[in-house]
Amino acid sequence: MKNRATLGAILPMMFNPGAFLQVRLKDVNVLFSLFVPALGFGLFFMQTGLDLFKTGQKSMNFVYTISIVGLAYGALVVPFFGVLLWLFLKISKSKVSFKETIGAMCLSYSGLLVYMAFGMIFSIFLNWRTSIAFGATGVVWSMGATMGTIRQLSGGKTALSVILSTVFGVLVLLSWYYVGNT
Repeated sequence: MKNRATLGAILPMMFNPGAFLQVRLKDVNVLFSLFVPALGFGLFFMQTGLDLFKTGQKSMNFVYTISIVGLAYGALVVPFFGVLLWLFLKISKSKVSFKETIGAMCLSYSGLLVYMAFGMIFSIFLNWRTSIAFGATGVVWSMGATMGTIRQLSGGKTALSVILSTVFGVLVLLSWYYVGNT
């Protein structure tokens, strides 16, 4: 079942990325992989906008705009992190392909997507402000999956995975902070 886009990739990548990458990465369509961070960050930024709207700090137009920015962010920045990761992996003599690296990096944000789906439920039905409770938690959870992904793709290089996942995670959180304060 080569290149089958499946939602069945999301939870395994959230909980055990190393095992998933070993066995099933080649089964997941790269376009589906790109969808995961785009939707995850779209929802994350939307929840940030909704939180600011609920407190009277921003208008609903801001919510729409920030949601589109989040979609673009997830669709462009996370794959860019994948390109950077691929370059680091090539320098460290890894034999993983470009396509697999991009797909794996994008799928490592599966936890963010799951957290954001739950966050939207709490935001819409319970009127909670959820961007920190669910959004930041989803990003932090994804840092762990990113670490596992990098470790798997690099052939077990733990130091490389800790350093790169921390850098990528800090960049994500700083950019979210910046977007929320504009």
